Amino acid sequence: MFSKVSLVAAILTLAGTTAAAASPSASPSAAPSNIPPPLIPLSPFNGTFSITFPDPSKIAPTDTPEAKKWIAELNLTGVPSFPVVSVNSNGDVLNPSSVPTDACDWSVTNCLNKDLVTCPLGVWGLTYDDGPTEASPKLYDFLDKTNQKATLFYIGGNVVQNWQSARRACGAGHHIASHTWSHKMSTSLTNEQFIAEVKYTEMAIKEVCGFTPTYFRPPYGDIDNRIRGLLWAMGYTAVIWDYDTNDWDTCPGGKTTVSTVDASFAKWIADAPTDKTGHMTLEHELCASSVDLAIAHLPQLQATWKTMPVSACMNNSHPYKEQSITLATMDGAKTGVNNNGGNSSTGTTTTSAGPASPSGSSNMTGKTGSGAVSAFRLTEDAKAVAMVAVTAAVALVQILI
Repeated sequence: MFSKVSLVAAILTLAGTTAAAASPSASPSAAPSNIPPPLIPLSPFNGTFSITFPDPSKIAPTDTPEAKKWIAELNLTGVPSFPVVSVNSNGDVLNPSSVPTDACDWSVTNCLNKDLVTCPLGVWGLTYDDGPTEASPKLYDFLDKTNQKATLFYIGGNVVQNWQSARRACGAGHHIASHTWSHKMSTSLTNEQFIAEVKYTEMAIKEVCGFTPTYFRPPYGDIDNRIRGLLWAMGYTAVIWDYDTNDWDTCPGGKTTVSTVDASFAKWIADAPTDKTGHMTLEHELCASSVDLAIAHLPQLQATWKTMPVSACMNNSHPYKEQSITLATMDGAKTGVNNNGGNSSTGTTTTSAGPASPSGSSNMTGKTGSGAVSAFRLTEDAKAVAMVAVTAAVALVQILI
């Protein structure tokens, strides 16, 4: 007999798969209306991609010509050989005690190794994961209205399906970063699979926006030294967080209430006068409720901290491989990097004011770090199919419990 969690997760996965199958993987999204002209010059793009991208609901393939080329080009001699981590259907590590200590697995032990996790004191690193989605335009409208830039951790499959929104955000001067192709747990992937996940996302962003990201956030915060080694070989810096809103779990099928998220923001703001560091948040542009929460709380954050993208709080004016694009920075910001590796507990700018949450609890899809995305990574028509299935799933669960 399925548990409530397993049943909802299974039907949500089915809904996402059905909806994805109902629409072309590279179908162009509808053009947003009434948007400001681009601030960042973008290379021409009309919605026609150079390749047929893989299914966004599945792990990126490793046997395609482009994937084989990417894998062959990388020098992996310095990448640690820690084993692939086994997870259950909810995304939880099956045997956490079996994970080697020197693997420095953040989602198991909160271990950091050159990961970005906080900004300098008085600064709020504003980030939104899992975009672009059908909910994104409303968020981008508000960011434009308030002249606020953010770091957007994009899922590659979403960039292909919602390229108009991605292109809008790129042109607006937001800091665009990678969040893998299909939002799977990084440590559960082979080296080859992880490379393909990052490179397909990189290719999608490059084709839509004309530049290549160098910042990466692991789904669910799931990262160890093997994954870090692969990221470094590909030229990426890992970004975690110290404040987790759990806003994704307010989306349909979730269990977190809006008032719970409101309370988290209220506590962080109340604690601000005694902060020892700045912060990097975990928020999402995943669904209507998470976007509404972002809009509701941004003015409060702006009144309490200096809000800016991660690249700005790191004083990095060139956060893309292409040096021709310059983004704003914060003069005098500290590096925010723990260069010693290991568990960060020395009060450096990478440690949080409180214990960082690895978001490892079991619920809709296991770890809460970046939420459940399969049912929301959809075009408008597919989204409707998924929402019907979500509603049916919730109703069925209520009958069974």
